[in-house]
Amino acid sequence: MNLIFKGFSAVALSLSAVTAFASPVYLITHNNTPVESNAYIAGVPSPYPTAANSTQKVYWNLVKLACYGHTTGKQCTAIIKMATNTANPIEVGELRMDLETGDITPKYLSRNGYTLFVNGLGEATITKN
Repeated sequence: MNLIFKGFSAVALSLSAVTAFASPVYLITHNNTPVESNAYIAGVPSPYPTAANSTQKVYWNLVKLACYGHTTGKQCTAIIKMATNTANPIEVGELRMDLETGDITPKYLSRNGYTLFVNGLGEATITKN
C-alpha cells in the first residue's frame, strides 16, 4: 500500500511540475488602438494581425512554428508594428519571447505614439499615447 501511495505521489508531483513550467496555450494581444497591429519575425508579418480595438489569440504552437529557424537558444525576436494594413506601418519596437515559458521581454515599450506592456506570460496590451 505504501508503494502505491509513493507511486501516485510521484505521478502527481511530475504532472504539477510539467504544468508549472508549461508554455501558454495562446499568445494574446489586446490592441486598444484605432489601428491594426502585427508582429514580424525575421521580416515576415504574422498571418494573424490584431484588428483595431480588439483582442487576438494565436495558438502558442503557431508562434513556435513561425519562430522555427529564427531563434537564439529558446528566444524568438519579433518587431511590433502598428497600422500594418497601410502603406506606412509604424514600428513600436522589438520583443523577445521565451518559447518554452511564454515570458516576453522587455515588459514595456513606448515609441512613435504607442505603448506596449506585458500583462503576463504570452500576453500583451497595446495602447495609443
